[in-house]
Amino acid sequence: MATQFGLGSYGPQYSPIIEDISDQWLFTKEDLLGIPSSSINEYSTPPGSSKSYAQTDARNWRTRGCNFIHNVVKRLDMLPAAEIAGACVLIASKVEENKRGLKEISKACAIVALKGAVKKDMNEETERWLRRIKYSEIIVLENCCFDLEIAHPYSFIDTLAMEFAIPVFVAKSATAHVNDTMRSPICLLYRPEIVALAALYFAMSLHQWAFKGCLFDSRLVKLSINSRREAEACIMDILEFYQAEAEVEKEAFRQQQQHQSRST
Repeated sequence: MATQFGLGSYGPQYSPIIEDISDQWLFTKEDLLGIPSSSINEYSTPPGSSKSYAQTDARNWRTRGCNFIHNVVKRLDMLPAAEIAGACVLIASKVEENKRGLKEISKACAIVALKGAVKKDMNEETERWLRRIKYSEIIVLENCCFDLEIAHPYSFIDTLAMEFAIPVFVAKSATAHVNDTMRSPICLLYRPEIVALAALYFAMSLHQWAFKGCLFDSRLVKLSINSRREAEACIMDILEFYQAEAEVEKEAFRQQQQHQSRST
């Protein structure tokens, strides 16, 4: 596995055709309604959610953890069951978007292992369990076949920039737009080559750089017949993202000004 989560990336020369990219991680906007990370707040349950939603979320998290345990416990007899359980809890918290910090889970495992005999200083026990869980997590993920390879928009931006002689400052701007929108669901709505196309056209427009070619005529990046429509929709989503970010900044500035005025 390339990383702790089995994430990998294609090389800079890799230009996959549309059939090479799995659609299983692409969603519609309707699919993403109501998920915890759809909130503009920090990775948590959206404000105003009912108590029943939070209870359901917790139940899903516990159920998912049990599912992971049942899937791997018979194949991982060499590891202590408690370590497997801790790793499964951590993985489930990520899959179900029920935020639990690694230290929080490690401390809970340490308390359970001590059978309630909590020490005044739990740092040493917590650190020991933290190392165990990080080690066990990799093994659990590998046994669950939890590998995921991701083609990022960056390689497509580089390929298109070289093919169409796009200036470096435009390509860098497009890369920055991709980085910014990682805080939005855009990467879950569009394939990476579509995001790359949209980011490049958005950067060209922002810098008012006249481009006489057509990125959809690329001979290096294979595109579908719906690519133009998808890229146009992606551009609008990027614009809406920046507009929403601007509104949040304005509101934060307004509240700061109010706080300062009250203080004086």
